[in-house]
Amino acid sequence: MDQYQEYTLEDFVLDARFQGWVRHRGAADAVFWQQYLDENPAQAEDIQSARKLLDRVYRHYRTDIDEAEIDLEIQGLLERVRAEKRQMGGRRMEEREDGRWEPGIVSESGVVIESEIESGVVEEVGRVVPLRRPWHAGIWVKVAACAVLVIGLGWVGWQYYCFNCGYNGLVSGKELVERVNTSEKQQVIKLTDGTQVVLYPQSRLSFAETFPADQRTVYLSGDAYFQVAKDPKRPFLVHTTDLVTKVLGTSFFVRARDASDKTLVEVREGKVSVFKQKEFAARRNVQSKMPNGMVLTPNQKLIFEHASSEMRRTLSDNPEIVPSDNPKTFEFVNAPASSVLTDIEEAYQIDIIFDRDVMKGCPVTASLAGQPMFSKLSILCEVIEARYEVLDGKVVIYSKGCKS
Repeated sequence: MDQYQEYTLEDFVLDARFQGWVRHRGAADAVFWQQYLDENPAQAEDIQSARKLLDRVYRHYRTDIDEAEIDLEIQGLLERVRAEKRQMGGRRMEEREDGRWEPGIVSESGVVIESEIESGVVEEVGRVVPLRRPWHAGIWVKVAACAVLVIGLGWVGWQYYCFNCGYNGLVSGKELVERVNTSEKQQVIKLTDGTQVVLYPQSRLSFAETFPADQRTVYLSGDAYFQVAKDPKRPFLVHTTDLVTKVLGTSFFVRARDASDKTLVEVREGKVSVFKQKEFAARRNVQSKMPNGMVLTPNQKLIFEHASSEMRRTLSDNPEIVPSDNPKTFEFVNAPASSVLTDIEEAYQIDIIFDRDVMKGCPVTASLAGQPMFSKLSILCEVIEARYEVLDGKVVIYSKGCKS
């Protein structure tokens, strides 16, 4: 057991024996880890936190996802959380009184410097004196003219090249049907497999008139909402310039505008795997099962930054309740805070990480019906003196318990 005494939360999450205990609940492992906890109480918090993180991963991705992709989720989880905290954009981290860190806004200022000589003359007292042109001014005019010519030819060449890059490159040489929405209204397109696509204005969608037996592939430039017909034997693939979204049957939104610096994939129902276009093509060419995709579940979205080629997972701006046969009422009278959080978690099908034992002692009486999800969380946290943050597409609740 000595090897675990220097372990941190990250080490426990990535340890194979620890993963096996959390996933399979074997009797021998349960005895081992309980004994270790009894002998090393100082690590109890890290062990419990690691167990909860792994338990969420295994429970949330137990179906429709390849085993290797689950392993990737575990290995990348902590790295993505740390990266999200570091990459706060124009923010800095400030320490709170309780020792935690939270983002603070960094102020910015700028100075615009404008030239005072624009017209080629300088005004003296009482008269205007033209500026004399140096002898070499004519040479520079010719150089500038040549530069403009070179840039113009380069632009023409770039335009010719880009005709076969991006969306055009994806569809080039393929026998496809294309739908272009040049109107100002959304258009509904029904595919032969039963899938329904809502194509937004100024967007293009290409697809085969009849899908083959092994998969269903479409190509998108712009914005579209997909309601994919379920067909376990034929995955549905949406190709954009930078990403490939793979599903079996679900509802999701894709924004892939040519002029934008970001591509967005947002899931309403079901699960999808999102791959970088280049990695997906390489994986397909070598018939490799290397898991390069990122899994999205309901009310999660992925943002791909074109400049950095990084994929970032977070929650939707306005999460929606996922349709269910047993809808929640969100009316609570002296209900444990843990029950309130569980109802929110199940209704929106998102992961909420919290200490269930601590929340059991926090009674809540509130009517949260009709409130957006983030408002529900804010009201609950105010009642039980807690706070929450969104990390890697999950909600984490911080609480020291309720004052009685």
